[in-house]
Amino acid sequence: MMQEEEKLSEETLGEKPTEEKVLGQLEEEEKRLKELEERLTKLENIARVANQRLVELQREYELLKERYRRDIEEFRKYGHDRFALDVLEVLDNLERALESKAESVQALRSGIELIYRQFLSVLEKHGIRAIELEGKEFDPNLAEAVDREPSLDYPPNTVLRTLRKGYYLHDRVLRPARVVVSYSEEEIT
Repeated sequence: MMQEEEKLSEETLGEKPTEEKVLGQLEEEEKRLKELEERLTKLENIARVANQRLVELQREYELLKERYRRDIEEFRKYGHDRFALDVLEVLDNLERALESKAESVQALRSGIELIYRQFLSVLEKHGIRAIELEGKEFDPNLAEAVDREPSLDYPPNTVLRTLRKGYYLHDRVLRPARVVVSYSEEEIT
């Protein structure tokens, strides 16, 4: 830009540019053009490399997405294999109990109690445990009240009996209990 101003000022002053000056300006312009072309080539190379990397990353992303989908599908299908193996141990013991020729009802009962404790142990090992509610205040997040009974021994809205146990899976309610809840005689009148 400065060169153009010099050129204009020389022309306006009436001086004619000499051939040397014109050649010098031309050389400078050619150098500048060459520098700009080099910069353009470098920027084009950078853009090409960036575009190639973008295509590679998009391909990697799609592959990871597909792998993640397959892993989730596989987990849904086979993720409970440890639990299943533990339950099969209990099943084996039940089958042995059924095949046994128990000499007494008491012997059969004690065998079934052992299997019951084994089954509870398997459930607990996998994060499944019973919700204990009897004698506690009724909580609709943990149980369904299927009946009400009057009670002088417990305050109103207390769980008197559990008709069907409820269970946690870790810290989440897996199945709510079905319970009988108390109410006071005053509520009737």
